[in-house]
Amino acid sequence: MPIKLSNAMHLLSLTIFVLFLLTACGSESSSPEKKTEAVVRPAKLLDIGQTKDDDYLNYPAVIKSQQLSTLSFEVAGVVKELLVVEAQKVKQGEVLARLDQRDLRTKLKSARAQFNNAEEEYQRAVRLIKEDATPLSELEQRKTQRDVNKAQLETAEKALQDSVLVAPYAGNIARVSIQKQQAVQAGEPAIEILGAGGLEASINLPSSIVARSTGQKGPKAHSYLTLNVAPDLKIPVQFKEATLDADTVTQTYEVTFTFTAPKDLNILPGMNATIWFKDPSKTVSKTPRVSIPIAAIATDGEQKYVWVVNRESMVVQRRNITVEDGIGVNLNISSGLEVGETIVAAGISSLSEGIKVRPWSE
Repeated sequence: MPIKLSNAMHLLSLTIFVLFLLTACGSESSSPEKKTEAVVRPAKLLDIGQTKDDDYLNYPAVIKSQQLSTLSFEVAGVVKELLVVEAQKVKQGEVLARLDQRDLRTKLKSARAQFNNAEEEYQRAVRLIKEDATPLSELEQRKTQRDVNKAQLETAEKALQDSVLVAPYAGNIARVSIQKQQAVQAGEPAIEILGAGGLEASINLPSSIVARSTGQKGPKAHSYLTLNVAPDLKIPVQFKEATLDADTVTQTYEVTFTFTAPKDLNILPGMNATIWFKDPSKTVSKTPRVSIPIAAIATDGEQKYVWVVNRESMVVQRRNITVEDGIGVNLNISSGLEVGETIVAAGISSLSEGIKVRPWSE
């Protein structure tokens, strides 16, 4: 009996041990396999380049034309013909408008008749003076009358010519201020014509800038113009002239630049622009300076840093930087970054050391 009990206890212990092994093996086989996969995050990347805008000054300007003329009749009258409309192309010498010429032609006809009569009387006096048949005073009187009538004839002829507006050069009609059957006065603005003689832009410089430009005719090195309608296009400009007498109210000096409009851009007088030129108070730095978006800069206490991307492994690494004082979308970096490096320009809050990134595209 004791032997049977011992065998039973041994069998029970063996059974429990086998069940324990099966449970352990089942537990290991049923646990999910842990896999470590690298997370690659999309990121907006930026290649660092040297910035130059911080060495430039900019001032607002308004586009003007070097060939913009306001035409007017030099005699009063009623507009009989108006042959152009705004924006129309015209050739040099082309007739643009004409006044009613009936009264002018009548006056011209009368003046010509009076002159012809005075000329005949003068020539008759010349013949008589040769024959001593008339006194010299009569000849002088006839000559004076002839000269007066000649001046009246020339005035009448000019008045007829002045009743017609003619294009002084080829261009486009910028504005028409008259209409048919309108009575106009002499000298009243009638038509503006815009020629193709080039464009210019003027800015007002404070005396503090002019004072630092000693020895120069004006800001000229690397100067360019940007339009409000095309801010990314840099159009080279050339210094033309500057006033030497400051405005008594603003204490500024007017500086004018000329430029040639690109063929694929229609630039017209009155458009707003910005003139950029080198700050005369700054010298060219041998050390390249960089500027990055403020969205790329992270803060750890007082320390500023960015995430630099290794272009081979595409792994990001924290880099401490020194940011210059300033405001705006971009800030200048005085140390910590070099031209040619790549950083993450946006979405930096989700990054950490060693994470891989890939270029993000819209």
